[in-house]
Amino acid sequence: MQPIGSDYLFAPEPWQLTNTQTDSNHNMLEETLFALANGYLGTRGTLEEGHEGKGTSCEGTYLNGVYHSEPITYGEVAYGYASHNQKMLQVPNGKAMQFSLDGQRISLNSAQSGRRWLNFKDASYNRDMRWQSDSGKRLSLISRRFASLAHPNLLALRTTITAENFCGRICLSSAVDADYSFSANKADPRAGQLNMADSLRLQKSTIENEQIQLLHEVNNSPFAIGTSVCHQLSHTPLSVRESHSDSCPALEYEFELQQGETLIIDKYVLYRHNSDKDFAAIENALTQDLQQINSLGWQSLLDQHSSKITDFWRSSDVEIEGDEGLQQGIRFNLLHLFMSAGKDGHSNMGAKGLTGHGYDGHYFWDTEIYILSFLSATNPDIARKCLEFRYHTLEGARKRARQMSHKTGALYPWRTIGGDECSAFFPAGTAQYHINAAIAHALRHYYQASGDWQFIQDFGAEMLFETARLWLDLGHFNARKDGQFCIDGVTGPDEYTAIVNNNFYTNAMARAHLQFAVQVADKMQQDCSEVFASLCNKLALNTEEISDWRQAGEKMYLPYDNNLGISKQDDSFLDKKTWDFANTPADHYPLLLHYHPLVIYRHQVLKQADVVLTMYLLDDAFSKDLKKRNLDYYEPLTTHDSTLSSCIHSIEFAETGQYERAYEFFKDTVRMDIDNRHGNTEYGIHTACMAGSWMGIVNGFGGLRIRDQQLHFEPHLPANWQGFSFHLNCLGRRLKISVGRQHCQYRLLEGERISIFHHGQTIELALQQSIEVKTQTEKQP
Repeated sequence: MQPIGSDYLFAPEPWQLTNTQTDSNHNMLEETLFALANGYLGTRGTLEEGHEGKGTSCEGTYLNGVYHSEPITYGEVAYGYASHNQKMLQVPNGKAMQFSLDGQRISLNSAQSGRRWLNFKDASYNRDMRWQSDSGKRLSLISRRFASLAHPNLLALRTTITAENFCGRICLSSAVDADYSFSANKADPRAGQLNMADSLRLQKSTIENEQIQLLHEVNNSPFAIGTSVCHQLSHTPLSVRESHSDSCPALEYEFELQQGETLIIDKYVLYRHNSDKDFAAIENALTQDLQQINSLGWQSLLDQHSSKITDFWRSSDVEIEGDEGLQQGIRFNLLHLFMSAGKDGHSNMGAKGLTGHGYDGHYFWDTEIYILSFLSATNPDIARKCLEFRYHTLEGARKRARQMSHKTGALYPWRTIGGDECSAFFPAGTAQYHINAAIAHALRHYYQASGDWQFIQDFGAEMLFETARLWLDLGHFNARKDGQFCIDGVTGPDEYTAIVNNNFYTNAMARAHLQFAVQVADKMQQDCSEVFASLCNKLALNTEEISDWRQAGEKMYLPYDNNLGISKQDDSFLDKKTWDFANTPADHYPLLLHYHPLVIYRHQVLKQADVVLTMYLLDDAFSKDLKKRNLDYYEPLTTHDSTLSSCIHSIEFAETGQYERAYEFFKDTVRMDIDNRHGNTEYGIHTACMAGSWMGIVNGFGGLRIRDQQLHFEPHLPANWQGFSFHLNCLGRRLKISVGRQHCQYRLLEGERISIFHHGQTIELALQQSIEVKTQTEKQP
């Protein structure tokens, strides 16, 4: 695949991503980009007939929150190391369909012409192609698939075949493939390793009434999985044959077509699981699912699905006037975020979503710091469900805290699926205690954006208090630092610096965590004293401990260098020598693939934003002058080897008035996956980076900050654009903000009157009212 102008791999289109190549060396990248998901199931954008052409292909269908567990092998082990890795499963692939004509396989790889595209508007994967047999018979094939957003257990596929210049017989083998695997690059820690044979054990396989059903037990886990397939056909087949196979059961059809006639095949694939290996319950549920799906039919199912995605775009769309490539990029990113987010309260969002096996499907802090920034401001119901997942794994976090020798509180795992710590490399894993502060930040941000006090009472306060009390056990009041509260032996977001004392980000976020915990305790005591008393009784929490939180927050040590006038990343960072960037070959990035961690740890070099991230997340706790000085010092030391980095720098450059640099970093973020700028999108998308691209527009160029449940804007129009707009769904209101060359427009689309702030100026908005104010526009470079 060759770049298409401006180094784009795909032609810019506002509402879709298209590939017109019938054979490509970039199959795995395209399979990631064309993936579909609905929060429960995800499937890569592979061909129904499988791949026969050049390059490598990676099949994959996944269920969010379903995993198998395997022991972690250590050369040397110590107390408290994570013992098992939870790995996202490959589950049976129900997409498998092979058509043939006169015994010759019909495939995209051998087509005369073909096109595949991801439709952003309706979250569907589509393709059309023209194919000719060796004997000159021509046909056209059109297919469409969607992972239903209305019926989360359903993957729906429609294929139409038209006989263009012949009368004859078309054969179809429609299967469920339960025996595929893939081996990734073992030298790349970002890539996962998956093999279905290692994780699933068949319990039952049946074909009855032209329906295929498989039941599998997941090895070394409590899960059972069921897969069912049925079809609806436009033509009565000449024959139907059952192919019984444990690994790939299939139904084989033969159809007679007249010239110009079109055959329509609708295939419905349903997945179910439970965590107590109750196979009878799965079978009953799948039977009911099949009855419902068959009664609804294709068009009703599509309409219900389309209604959900339409609602999403109403509350989330971002429009960019003046750059089609960036417009395509942001909508692609928002679509994948919506498709990937767990929506049931028992799953979350992996770093790669449901598009690939990278990072073994693990959930990180990415959700709370990046993704919930987007969801809380646009789709609060989904944000709430992601936070409920953390509540449902709170007991595991308590157990992990005890394992880590903390006598009280809860410590959330750095990487997990089911709630157990899965990080085998503790310096850049378990040591990142700031995961607790990330969850507290997400709780605070969700509450500020939604006003959902009931959630705080029901779930949030317990998580907040249990994670807050850990800081008092981890840190200490240091007499050598005038009694300030210090936190030793942790790793911050910058994973090129590990196991340090007083990481600025960790200390500052812990301070905000403790302060919010005290605020919530005070409010609960005042507004719902009985609920508060019951929770304190449950947690054995008393007023003395809350007072300790207040004191630790007030006395938190935030390292600062008076000579440079900057925040110190940690106590020792500025004492190290600077990395020799000038003599580091370009092909030696990312550094983590070319240098031992100890070599990296000895230098002033950053993988991603650390102090700079603190400046953004804690907003008006720091002056803009300090933010600028920190940017000036730390950005030249940052490799941006993490996709989480560029977006934060973009926001902070915008906040400090450095708009050209802000735009430079934004452009690096928004098409990160579409153009595979980090060279590993074939293993799955980068969900945090995608959320960061929204943040770059809304929090960066839009200047949105949510303070005390009020919306503050400081919008600036990039010189390269004619205008941009975005939607918010905050505090029970839906708004649209449009930024043009001369004016900004604020419009309240739904909800009661609200006061907002534009560069500090109060604006009162009534329902369906638009207010225009003067734009602060960046000058042309």
